[in-house]
Amino acid sequence: MSNIENILLQLAPDLKKVDQIILEFAVGKSPLIAEISNHLISSGGKRIRPILLILAAKLCGAKDQKKPQDLAAAVELIHSATLLHDDVVDTSQVRRGKKTANAIWDNKASILVGDYLFSIAFQLMVRVKNLEVLGLLAKASSIMADGEVMQLENSSDVALSESKYFEIIFGKTAVLFAAACESGALVSDTSKAEVTALREFGTNLGIIFQIVDDILDYSSDEKVLGKDVGNDFFEGKVTLPVILLHQKADKVEQKFISDTFTKNLLASERSATDFAQFLELLKKHQGLEACKNKALQHHKLAVKNLKIFSDSNFKQDLITILDYSLARIF
Repeated sequence: MSNIENILLQLAPDLKKVDQIILEFAVGKSPLIAEISNHLISSGGKRIRPILLILAAKLCGAKDQKKPQDLAAAVELIHSATLLHDDVVDTSQVRRGKKTANAIWDNKASILVGDYLFSIAFQLMVRVKNLEVLGLLAKASSIMADGEVMQLENSSDVALSESKYFEIIFGKTAVLFAAACESGALVSDTSKAEVTALREFGTNLGIIFQIVDDILDYSSDEKVLGKDVGNDFFEGKVTLPVILLHQKADKVEQKFISDTFTKNLLASERSATDFAQFLELLKKHQGLEACKNKALQHHKLAVKNLKIFSDSNFKQDLITILDYSLARIF
């Protein structure tokens, strides 16, 4: 049994309650809402964000587990809603090795149920009766939407700066990791220093998760990745491997990269030849290795974030999740 599986086993009662809360709230007059919600819950996933929130609360000595459980459900609902919307925007057909909701039902149903899940997430936040947490998660939700729009605006811009890339992935991914960790601390009445430390830990962990996902899109297979391989490339989506490769490439190679991503953004057909040539360039210029080094830098920062806390099983669990996030590419 892996260390991650041990954590899942230890938190099984909490996570079971989180799923129960989600299914209890994700019921509308339309049966389709419950169908899609059940599909999302049964499709797998490690529940990383709810786990982070619950562990953060336990690390900070939370006495009431009901509030962390409600907030964990709210965070997972926000995440699920964004997945429904993202799969429509990206025209994805596979996620976690299974058909996406938009592939089974259609885009309209996915968007509308995603909206519904967002709304009930806020109902759960209100139930916790903590204005600071409500403000935090509301702001995180708006930042996530802003990040997705920024990514859309910068599609196919192969000359995108690293700073802009990190601004985008903070919005679309890392901010919810940060908010999950911070929320767990806030409902535990802990010190401001510990709240800040957990927020920064979540930010660094979220950045690692996104960088690793970007790497896996060029180095994994569908069985491991759980979705179509090369999606980012064929959608003309500029991610860290593209940015770092463009920096190292010569002018001829840069033109190929630019022309290819512009074409992919507009094309309806996939070119396996272009993808193979791009992979060769990544290998030549060690683009994926450069991305791994960036992820390692944030791993070191995240470990440093937790130094404020005394050693405990909960602290070690957070470090285990951090290590797991990197293990997918090493």
